[in-house]
Amino acid sequence: MGVPFLDPGPMNAEEFFAFTATRPDDERWELIDGEPILNASASFLHQIIAKNLIVQLDQIARETHAAWVAVPGIGVRLAATSIPVPDVVVRPRSNLISVECSDAIVVFEILSPSTANHDLRWKRRAYPTLPSLRHYVVVAQDAVEIVSYDRANNFIERRFESADDALDLPAIGARLNLRDIYRDTGLL
Repeated sequence: MGVPFLDPGPMNAEEFFAFTATRPDDERWELIDGEPILNASASFLHQIIAKNLIVQLDQIARETHAAWVAVPGIGVRLAATSIPVPDVVVRPRSNLISVECSDAIVVFEILSPSTANHDLRWKRRAYPTLPSLRHYVVVAQDAVEIVSYDRANNFIERRFESADDALDLPAIGARLNLRDIYRDTGLL
């Protein structure tokens, strides 16, 4: 068989999607600066927090007949070589047939030990380059702590560290109580 030739340059989006199409469905890949990154399986707490976010956002969307939808696990194309996959994406309720979008309004990342560096460094700088993005929210899974970055405030960090706090997301008309985000986690 020999040693196959692999292009040493960065992988682009089309190559990335061709690659991930050959991978098992339970693998979660992101493309970061041309490098495919396999994320570790999410913990139980991670999944509970993601579920809580989606349930709350879905309830708000139904009550307000929102023009947006909250979904888990779709890629956000930031560049030809960068397609991160946030834990929860809020985007317009149109064109919902793709595995990626470039019109995210809010992205939520739930911190995991294996993703913390990317979430707090690379993604913190990269997500604001998406013109449609209004809020980037980082949620801890080992403590009641959320950090929010909002375009209206030049993406300056705001911290929420009490179960009695509420996270405002004015771009979608939502207010999420931390007590509800952390429900059933044992952290309250």
